[in-house]
Amino acid sequence: MKRISGRSRRGWLTLALASIAVLGVLTACSGARPDTAPESGGAMTAMPTEGMKDAVTAPAPAFGPPPPPEAPVEAQRDVVKTASMTVTVDNTSEAADKAAILAEDADGRVDSRSEDAGSERGLARTSMVLRVPVDKLDEVVRELKTLGKVLNAETTSEDVTAQRVDLDARIKALQTSVDRLLAIMRDADDPDALIKAEGALSERQAELDSLRAQRDQLGDRIEYSTVNATFVAEQVGGPAPKQYEGFTGQIERGWDALVSVVGSLVLLLGLLLPWLGVIAVAAGVIYGVVRLARPRRTSPKEPAPATAGAERGSSDDSAQ
Repeated sequence: MKRISGRSRRGWLTLALASIAVLGVLTACSGARPDTAPESGGAMTAMPTEGMKDAVTAPAPAFGPPPPPEAPVEAQRDVVKTASMTVTVDNTSEAADKAAILAEDADGRVDSRSEDAGSERGLARTSMVLRVPVDKLDEVVRELKTLGKVLNAETTSEDVTAQRVDLDARIKALQTSVDRLLAIMRDADDPDALIKAEGALSERQAELDSLRAQRDQLGDRIEYSTVNATFVAEQVGGPAPKQYEGFTGQIERGWDALVSVVGSLVLLLGLLLPWLGVIAVAAGVIYGVVRLARPRRTSPKEPAPATAGAERGSSDDSAQ
């Protein structure tokens, strides 16, 4: 038997180690790519698994804390605004007229107005209730403050969101109930059931109309703010007396005096007119009574002709 040399033995050992290394590499590759499958041509092609993205187009992983959640949208709030003020002015009527013009220019209105001319010991006063759009409230209040000296001013706000939501919910529920009753009445064959449905419908319809009226009133208060304005005269006894200056002022003063005198005479005539009527009637009655009570005078009889001749002769003799 032939001996194998040491050099040949080392060559076979090296070849065996190389074969083992190649087999290990192939096994590692096949284990790292389990999704590969042989094609008909014998080449190994990678098959992407479901949900895997391309390494080029896939987004890079985000680092850091997650973004904060978006803030919820705040619900609309319904607010009723009311302003009140007291202003001292020279003439309360003129100030009230200007306030009414300011409200009308702001697309508002005058709900009420009351005037007190004052007295010798009291101040003239004019009170008004103005309604202006809520977005023009501040502007109108600033304009009103320029009419005189502000004694006090206040603006209040009332959140009526809960009241509005409650009214809307009750109106919706009642409307649904009314619709159901109408459907029952359309399909009802029993007269008793129809009568009961009509009674219930009347009650619910009346309540629904009342709630709608309250909702409309609340909506008007939300849309139009209220301004309670009070104008007070600066001097006791009403506005300051009118001043007459210059020649034309004296003419105006004389005309005002004439108008005042004529007006006083007319008022005096109106005051005495009932008394004059009574006096005229009394005078007529007294005159009639006097005429009836006066005795009638008898007219003297004419003398006879002979007697007249004798009297004439006697008078002639006495004359001789």
